Amino acid sequence: MFTTNFGSLDTSFVPLGESEFQTFPEGIAHFLEHKLFEKEEGDVMYKFGALGAQTNAFTSFSRTSYLFSTRENSYECTELLLDFVQKPYFTKENVEKEQGIIQQEIQMYQDDSDWRLFAGLLEKMYPDSPLAADIAGTPATINAITADDLYKNYEVFYHPKNMNLFLTGPFDIEMMSDFVRSNQAKKDFADLAEIQRKEIKASEPISGESLELEVAMPKFALGLRGEDQLSSDSKTLFKYKLANQLFLDLLFGRTSQRYEELYNSGLIDDSFGFSFDLDKRFHFAVLTADTENPQILGQTLQEAIKSYKIDRDFSEEHLDLLKREMLGDYFSSLNSLEYIANQFSSEIYGDLTFFDFPEILKELSLSEIEKFADQFISEMKKVEFTILPK
Repeated sequence: MFTTNFGSLDTSFVPLGESEFQTFPEGIAHFLEHKLFEKEEGDVMYKFGALGAQTNAFTSFSRTSYLFSTRENSYECTELLLDFVQKPYFTKENVEKEQGIIQQEIQMYQDDSDWRLFAGLLEKMYPDSPLAADIAGTPATINAITADDLYKNYEVFYHPKNMNLFLTGPFDIEMMSDFVRSNQAKKDFADLAEIQRKEIKASEPISGESLELEVAMPKFALGLRGEDQLSSDSKTLFKYKLANQLFLDLLFGRTSQRYEELYNSGLIDDSFGFSFDLDKRFHFAVLTADTENPQILGQTLQEAIKSYKIDRDFSEEHLDLLKREMLGDYFSSLNSLEYIANQFSSEIYGDLTFFDFPEILKELSLSEIEKFADQFISEMKKVEFTILPK
């Protein structure tokens, strides 16, 4: 997995050799991800296929990753991965061709009500900021992208200083390391100073909005926008995220009495879910459900968060159960090389790695969870967003 610390949020930065900030069209990171597969001699995916490998790529808010998996030709595939990502080929013609393809992809997501719920919630949680925009952009912003724009973004964010390569599998580590070093030694890279990215500033959130779509039942989302100051210490940050994930699980997970009551009363069904997302530049919690009573569900969830300290599910016994379940999921995830590579490539937690997880989980106490939950709750801003049947 070859990853650059560049995602949909990075639309305003100082280009190489310039001194002023420049803002580029929304969706450019995702567009660039698509374009790197296309070379003058054809699509790189066919080359991976000929080597017996599968390849893919994805763009998130803060990173773009290119990956392959294979049972053979691991050195040839590694070389191909490094070479195709580090050799851009953008022309007016191939940019125009891609614009149509990505516009179709954007349209496909417009028909996905669950995606519209999440995207709509983010738009209301972080108005007037890159987080409010779709990762893929809009038809209008995609049409505005030029080959020159792509090169300017590539020159800054696809420099080795801003990237990491993670390989996992049955190979000799020293031999593979030498192979990668040899590949990089043949290439010339311009000097890159520290990347200057614009800070993300959002307007006040907008709550209580709704959207009508062709759905059978209302879809409800509660967003909790984190406003508290995050620690710069890697271990504290790791604990903060883990503590708030466990906090939500204690109150609303499938082992909680509240989940059972909400389910039996018909307020939620199997679609109910929640997550806690954290990046160096933002953090938020999201709870979603298909429900006939979005207003009552919203009130119930918010009251539960407000009075969590006296909640019967917020207990040492329940935490012990969740920790064991989480540890089981962790060991199960070690069967997936792609999952391991994903965790190592995120680069949020400095020197800590995926393998530090069991020890940190073991250390985390109920009182620490309470401390980190209080930190998040005391400053957070609440947003409700609903999709209603037409």
